[in-house]
Amino acid sequence: MEEPPEEKPKVIGGPYNFWLYSPVSGYDITHPKSVSAPKVYPRLTCKTGSTHLTLAPNRTALVVVDMQNYFLSPALHRPPNSAGLQIAEKLKNVVIPACRKKKIPILWLNWGLTPLDILAMPPTVKRGFALDNNFVHGYKAPKLGVDVGPVQLEGGFTIDGGRVLMRDTWNEEIYDPLAALVVRGTDMKVYKNRLSGFTADTETDKALKSRGIRTLIFAGCNTDQCVAATLMDAAWLNYDCILLSDATATTSPKFAQEAVEYNMEGLDFKMTCKDLVNGQRVAGDVDF
Repeated sequence: MEEPPEEKPKVIGGPYNFWLYSPVSGYDITHPKSVSAPKVYPRLTCKTGSTHLTLAPNRTALVVVDMQNYFLSPALHRPPNSAGLQIAEKLKNVVIPACRKKKIPILWLNWGLTPLDILAMPPTVKRGFALDNNFVHGYKAPKLGVDVGPVQLEGGFTIDGGRVLMRDTWNEEIYDPLAALVVRGTDMKVYKNRLSGFTADTETDKALKSRGIRTLIFAGCNTDQCVAATLMDAAWLNYDCILLSDATATTSPKFAQEAVEYNMEGLDFKMTCKDLVNGQRVAGDVDF
């Protein structure tokens, strides 16, 4: 007995920016040229919650937020067993290999300040950094732009830590174990100077649009701060947003993470690392 044909998908959105939905196959966010256009290939279908999500890998990017030495390295008196370090391990061993295999581009989004940024930094951001108490051994958070001095790394050698989150300093760089995974000339790296990576003077939107990216998968720290701020701004700029829930973490109380995850159920989408790894990629003629 033949299976009944799948019902015509529901169109969510307008003529130039839409998703397709059916109770059988879930959400299609591959963005074909029109509702009646052929399917976009290659395509990747992942489980998400109680439904499925189909995206176009070459129009999708993994956005890794603030996984930097300043926020993570025990050499800067950060906790040696922090949630951020656990996320770094998951990115290293699970998420980034999955993205490489499925040909999903990666964007590293980092704080990276200039002297002008320091002069123009609003009080709310300076106060937020001053309140950072995620340190051990009684270490006090230095102010933005202040020199952290010499830093002793594993192996006993010492380097210049540089000024806090200023560009081209060791403390601003991608956390050392993750930096080894960066593919130069292929991965994107963008500096930001606020919690969100989509302020007017950042290159995030330009970098993504130059690759034809429409869908963003978010990982990194802190979930309720820089990740959420960037994700919300991305949504208002017409990007499809997916929160990789167990590849994000925060130093805030548990309810802060839960609130962001809850909001994703109604805003865009949420999936786990396992959902991404188990996603089925189907090749074919690419429809640009």
